[in-house]
Amino acid sequence: MTGPQGNTAGRAVGVGPDGGVATAGGVRGADGGAAARGAAVGPNGGVAAGSAARGPDGGAAARGAAVGPNGGVAAGSAARGPDGGAAARGAAVGPNGRVAAGSAVRGPNGGAAARGVVAGPAGAAAGFARVTPSNRYTTAVGVRTNYNHWDIYGGRWYTDHPGAWFAAGWATGAAWRAASWASVGAWMDYYPTTPMYYDYGNNITYENNNVYVDGQDAGTTEQYYAQATELAKSGATAKAPSDGDWLPLGVFALTKNRQTNAIVTIQLAVNKQGVIRGNYTDTKTGKTMVIQGAVDKKTQQVAFTVGDNQSNLIETGLYNLTKDEAPALVHIGDGKTEQYLLVRLKNKDQDSADADSSPTS
Repeated sequence: MTGPQGNTAGRAVGVGPDGGVATAGGVRGADGGAAARGAAVGPNGGVAAGSAARGPDGGAAARGAAVGPNGGVAAGSAARGPDGGAAARGAAVGPNGRVAAGSAVRGPNGGAAARGVVAGPAGAAAGFARVTPSNRYTTAVGVRTNYNHWDIYGGRWYTDHPGAWFAAGWATGAAWRAASWASVGAWMDYYPTTPMYYDYGNNITYENNNVYVDGQDAGTTEQYYAQATELAKSGATAKAPSDGDWLPLGVFALTKNRQTNAIVTIQLAVNKQGVIRGNYTDTKTGKTMVIQGAVDKKTQQVAFTVGDNQSNLIETGLYNLTKDEAPALVHIGDGKTEQYLLVRLKNKDQDSADADSSPTS
């Protein structure tokens, strides 16, 4: 049955002059609200009872959940608000997508929060998304399989890119050498310091506008960003001549979790004072910019900027950079942070070398 406003209803369903639908199956309200068999929809699209209810603005709820005319959803399970806010069983979603209680909630603009945390309509969410080692591994395998820019950071490449950073005295292919924690520890006198793995969403968390590192309050998000910015700036302004002693940290593809194609390649090195240098290459355009940053020797945090942009920066842990898959954060100014993954690339074409050998050999 179809009403005067184009609304449809299933078998034995009534549609009123304003599109109101009641009882039976396959119902749809005046503003596009739909409900499964047995659910009632009023003239303004309000849905109640029954199962799989959906409000006029796209709010959805599982069996037994109520949806109001503006898309508000309550009770039931797997609720979704009109702007895309979602919540697990028992969570409430308001008309603007605000989600409360329940578990694994997501705001309308994709902000995610851990169990019991509120995500607002602007997508703000408390908590980094947890990424499992298996997910990181699967992403990395896909990235390496699809990567085909093995010619960069070799002898000819540096000749063609005179503005790129290069450590004088490095042998051909040295930029690709992977560092181990043993080589980094010996290089920077870290022994017997225990390595710190920066695993965002697990031991690095965000809640109520504060960042926690291994359960310890590291300050507000603004303070955390400011600290990372100062760390990157300290390395950028440090005297670190390219003909000094540099340990290669290797080459990485920068990607997001579950994305198996990367257009950004990053090459990193560190000197004995903890200054970070390297190159950031957009492999789609061929553009390369110099990386400048530093390691905090106390926290083992690494932060660096790219090119002339001093407000955006990449953060990870030094121990992360000795692993095949390194969780990282990209801070876009002080108002937005995104999770990324640095995937170590093992060049089958460049000269291979032992990870612990001298970088200038």
